[in-house]
Amino acid sequence: MTYGEEHAEAQDRTAALFEELDAAIAALPAKPSLWPDELEDLWDRAQEEPGLPLTDEQRQHFAARRARWEASFRVQRSLRSLRKAVERGEPLDRPRAAALAELCVHAGVGGYDHIWLLSALGHPHGEQALARLVKDESVDEGDRREAREWLTKLRESQYEMRAAHPVEGEELLLPQVVRDLTTGRAGGWEIENEPTPERFAQARAVLEALLPDKRLTSEEPPEWGGDWLEDADDRPAWLEVEMVLQPLVPDARSVTRERLIWGWYECERLGIDLEDTDPEAFADRWATRIAAFLARGILEWLWREGCFAPWSLDLAMRYIDRNVAVADATRLLTEAAEAGSQ
Repeated sequence: MTYGEEHAEAQDRTAALFEELDAAIAALPAKPSLWPDELEDLWDRAQEEPGLPLTDEQRQHFAARRARWEASFRVQRSLRSLRKAVERGEPLDRPRAAALAELCVHAGVGGYDHIWLLSALGHPHGEQALARLVKDESVDEGDRREAREWLTKLRESQYEMRAAHPVEGEELLLPQVVRDLTTGRAGGWEIENEPTPERFAQARAVLEALLPDKRLTSEEPPEWGGDWLEDADDRPAWLEVEMVLQPLVPDARSVTRERLIWGWYECERLGIDLEDTDPEAFADRWATRIAAFLARGILEWLWREGCFAPWSLDLAMRYIDRNVAVADATRLLTEAAEAGSQ
């Protein structure tokens, strides 16, 4: 088969996929209205007890839901096939594919395959559609969250390019001794067999430099014990901000006011709920938060290394008093107390 014949065959396949998706969308039953909780419970029971007595009205509700699910599955299957065609590089009408995927998001059908198709389409059509969806409050929050995650991944190269720019001329927000850290945003170091005195001296200097002058009104960094996927509905907005800032300011040397303000505008573009409506306040908050991440890493390194010198315990107590890295500062004091009792 010649290249021209293969190309024509691929075009025929994608044209058939579009026809299939158009037909599946056209056949969608109307979206059922919200059910009361007792009807939802009855639906669950009916799936396990096929002979469960139902009223005619309940049967109609359940039949409508099944029809909607079956139609949604057909839409989902077509979306998945289109995404695979995109990933194989087959020729297709990308604007049309993006428009149909966006339509399916608004219709509330297709699982997350509509979002994944937009992600596969990438720049410009998929990215533009995702950018509209993340800020559209008529869209289901779960779909908006999934769209934000994939849009962030599509734009990550932009963050990395910004991070690669020299920091000369920008306002540095962390002290020099902290900027000398080469451990990324987490702080701390790998556990060593025999850490040098110079390493402990550096840890002490970094913690002293990062300690705020007064107690923070809320603990930094914030804690979240959930699972990224399983507990997505309860995922705090600051974690989504982190998705943006991790590649944008990957280490202490890159934490500048200009980059954090750039990050504020990017989070606005992504439809992330921000604690700060002002970009300057956002920059101040996140400089403090990143400093707290770094301090937490150093304190963890100290207790893992069993460094219970008076200066480390004093700093741990001061960090607790200032409401910063409280969990690891407390762990350091606890480990020291246990070591002393042995």
